[in-house]
Amino acid sequence: MKIRIAILMLVAGLMVSAFAAAPSAPATNATAAFEKLKGLVGAWQGDTSMGKIEVTYELTAGGNVLLERESHGSEHNMVTAYYLDGGRLALTHYCELGNEPHMVARKINLDSGEIVFDFAGAGNLASRDAKHMHAATIRLADADHFTGLWTMFENNKPKLTVTAQYTRVK
Repeated sequence: MKIRIAILMLVAGLMVSAFAAAPSAPATNATAAFEKLKGLVGAWQGDTSMGKIEVTYELTAGGNVLLERESHGSEHNMVTAYYLDGGRLALTHYCELGNEPHMVARKINLDSGEIVFDFAGAGNLASRDAKHMHAATIRLADADHFTGLWTMFENNKPKLTVTAQYTRVK
């Protein structure tokens, strides 16, 4: 019995020292990117190959969520929520297709203002072959201009990318 207790204490001690010696998680710039995204709060108009689009941004949940509301006439009304998930910048897109793709920023370049999101899962998606938004890129040019690129997948490959050039409504 004493040997078992001694072995358990030795294993516990090794685990504690291994944990203490483990390097800390690398610093991310997700928080800084989210702060930049917060600068989008307000109303925007965009031009796409599919026509004009209107987008508004508002902070909610105590400033922890940036809510995007997109309208394209009476059709194509969608909502996207941007937020920090631990040390990652993430989004959930509530799509007119009836699914909710979840994406995580895989590339953040604070100097160029580019944030690239990639698919990380989805709610209400029958399969990965079903139509869904799979990637999004935001390029923040200045306080009054940005570009958004959204890529839809079908049959597990890119089907369509919509690019929009946005200007702040003053």
